[in-house]
Amino acid sequence: MTSPRTPELLEQDRGLDAASSWYPSLVRSVFLAPWRATAAERPGEGTQLLARTAGALNEVAHWANDGQAADPTACAWLAYLRWAVRNGAKLPGDAPHPPDDDLDHDYPLLTAPGEHAGDGFTALSMGRLGEVSRPVLPLADSAEILARTLPYGLVPHIGWKSLVALAVDSAAITHGSAEAQTAAVGAALTVHAAGRARGSGASLQDVVEETGRVVALMTRPAPLTRELLDLCADRSARDSLFDGMTEPAGAFTRAVGDGTAASSALALGLAAVLCAEDAPHADNSGDDVAQRALSLLSGHPAANDAARTVAVSVAAARWGLGDAAHREDIGESGNGAAGDDRMAQQDAVADDNSRTTKTDSGTDTSGTDPSGTRGATRRELLALADRWLALWRPHA
Repeated sequence: MTSPRTPELLEQDRGLDAASSWYPSLVRSVFLAPWRATAAERPGEGTQLLARTAGALNEVAHWANDGQAADPTACAWLAYLRWAVRNGAKLPGDAPHPPDDDLDHDYPLLTAPGEHAGDGFTALSMGRLGEVSRPVLPLADSAEILARTLPYGLVPHIGWKSLVALAVDSAAITHGSAEAQTAAVGAALTVHAAGRARGSGASLQDVVEETGRVVALMTRPAPLTRELLDLCADRSARDSLFDGMTEPAGAFTRAVGDGTAASSALALGLAAVLCAEDAPHADNSGDDVAQRALSLLSGHPAANDAARTVAVSVAAARWGLGDAAHREDIGESGNGAAGDDRMAQQDAVADDNSRTTKTDSGTDTSGTDPSGTRGATRRELLALADRWLALWRPHA
């Protein structure tokens, strides 16, 4: 539970205010998180799946703005099928074969063939919609589900009750494990709570405690995820996770295991960003906290891209990222898609001025050459974020 001095960060029927001054920064920063978390030149699996979810939710908002309802889970499934087909999936004849959409047409880097190593690709290739009661892969628990679920935490005007339902149903499309579904919910809830903490001044400790409180109310049987969230909220436990001198391995290290499961990656990312916030002499900007969290994860053998994305996304949601700045003076292009000349010019300035961040490979993950593929990926993500803002806050 949050401390007495702070309001609830996760309310059952009240959520993010899209009209708030910080909402655009929240959306842009979280959209950039999986890109910022790695040093890859081309967008990885997490970045592409986040983009697919954003595209699906933008479709829901588009229909809603026209006075019509759309099923968000069905929209997400079709979006993920497009991603799977782009990556070589051969769908059964009785499966839907959705045509390319605006995301495929307008965001070439975010939709190009790329990594597809997780359970999600396998499940989608089967051509059946997974549900909580009828899973396609009952044991699927791979960690790429976390980045994919982050945009649900940005949907405005919904409380945790609706957010949990959206995230569980989306996760169940591919991942049948209750632990993975609950971990996906945890990722969305932490982003949502960290965004609301901008207005209250709450700490990340408050954010994680609130996430644990709501996850404990879920009916999905996920004891490991709940245990890991409790351990994240325990400062001594999370400190021991990154203390290479601790012998024998503590409870947290044993629970995390090899880090490949969604619950483990969520816990590693949250523990790292909490330790980064705890560090003495920290300026607690989003870039500073994200950089220190990535440095901690670089020394942990179980850390992976999913854990790094969780850490950066929470810092991004709470404080914002420098890479998401310099967007206020850019007019919306016709449909928010990539390719606006003024956008490219402004983003070149932002890229040149970005803070340098090191990953475990020692490679910059920001301040990249704006003419290169990495800089172009950033521009596509920011354009997609602006499309989101145009649809989800049309009158702001």
